[in-house]
Amino acid sequence: MNNSDYTLSDAKTDMLEQVILLLKNLNLVYEDLEPHFSNFTVVIRAGQVIGCIGFEKYNSLGLLRSAAVDPNYQGLGIGHVLIQNILEKAKNAGIKDLYLLTDTAVDFFKKFDFVVISRELVDEVIKQSYEYSEACTESAIVMIRKL
Repeated sequence: MNNSDYTLSDAKTDMLEQVILLLKNLNLVYEDLEPHFSNFTVVIRAGQVIGCIGFEKYNSLGLLRSAAVDPNYQGLGIGHVLIQNILEKAKNAGIKDLYLLTDTAVDFFKKFDFVVISRELVDEVIKQSYEYSEACTESAIVMIRKL
């Protein structure tokens, strides 16, 4: 993503609809974004959100959310930039353990030192989240990274 046509920034409230549309188009969870939207980062090109990522914060635990890049812009390194940014942001927010759920991107997240763990090892606080308890299927793979 070394192109000045792209802007990385903290998500603003007026970007919520664009982020939801992007997530819907990629069949990702979007229903409960608003309470956590202050912890989101976006990539913008020509006034449009083309990538996003965020996290939910539960004291020193976090749940990575909504890592998405518009298919027209995948393969350009945007996802890598988003992950690096959110890892730093989560660490600065005091998160020590960052969880995520995925059906398809295990290999991608392994590149960033996330490791697969069994559901039995997931902290109860994370298990209570909407994404873990309702949105993602039992087949979703759980990963964690120490920050």
